[in-house]
Amino acid sequence: MSSLLLEWIPLNILLFLTTLIFSILIGYIFSVLVRRSLGKVNPLLSEMLSRYGSWTIYLVGLLFALELLNLRLEAILVFLVLIGVLVVIGLRDFLPNLFARQFIETYKPYKIGDWIMINDQVGRVIDINDLYTSVLTLNHERVYIPNSTMLKEKIINITASNGIEVNIDFAIRYNENINRVLQQILKAIQDDVQEEGIEEPDILVREIRGDIIHARIKFRLLNPQRLEDARNRVLREVLKVLSTQGKT
Repeated sequence: MSSLLLEWIPLNILLFLTTLIFSILIGYIFSVLVRRSLGKVNPLLSEMLSRYGSWTIYLVGLLFALELLNLRLEAILVFLVLIGVLVVIGLRDFLPNLFARQFIETYKPYKIGDWIMINDQVGRVIDINDLYTSVLTLNHERVYIPNSTMLKEKIINITASNGIEVNIDFAIRYNENINRVLQQILKAIQDDVQEEGIEEPDILVREIRGDIIHARIKFRLLNPQRLEDARNRVLREVLKVLSTQGKT
């Protein structure tokens, strides 16, 4: 039965199928070897080499297999180029985001879990896929930003920068006890700021207008999600000190 089947199938068809199977086998072996040899050293590079290298082997094998069917190689190449152009046009919005993800994963300007600021919006990165970077904002809104946009816009990695700077302004009337009042404010907010931030707080005098002193409390906050709560706690401590001094 098998001999009759072989006699019925033309030789070039058998060679075509054999070449395809051999190409698939070689591509698979190449992919496995690359992942095993580079997987622990550089997983991302390993994945890219194994994927695109195996695809190249499959394509070369397909070209040789088609030539065995007595098809002109030039016509095959023209046909494949036309298909490639159509694919690129159809994926013109997808491919930039896909390549952008490769750059993001290679150079790591941010990673999942990082707090970032883009276009004056603060959020935490919760996912990075082939199309979008998903960011959860302080208002608990899930924003999907195209990866290509993330490469074009200015991004501040808050986590890598050890938090964000928080400035709280207030005004106080000048008197002979002003230094003591400012020290009391600084001491009162010390515990709250150390709990929320990562640096020692400081009070800066920004401006003096007549007998009114405009001051600023400055500290860094590691978790931007706690921004409003940290502001409220610090302002309550300031109000408490000023109230006891009769300055409100």
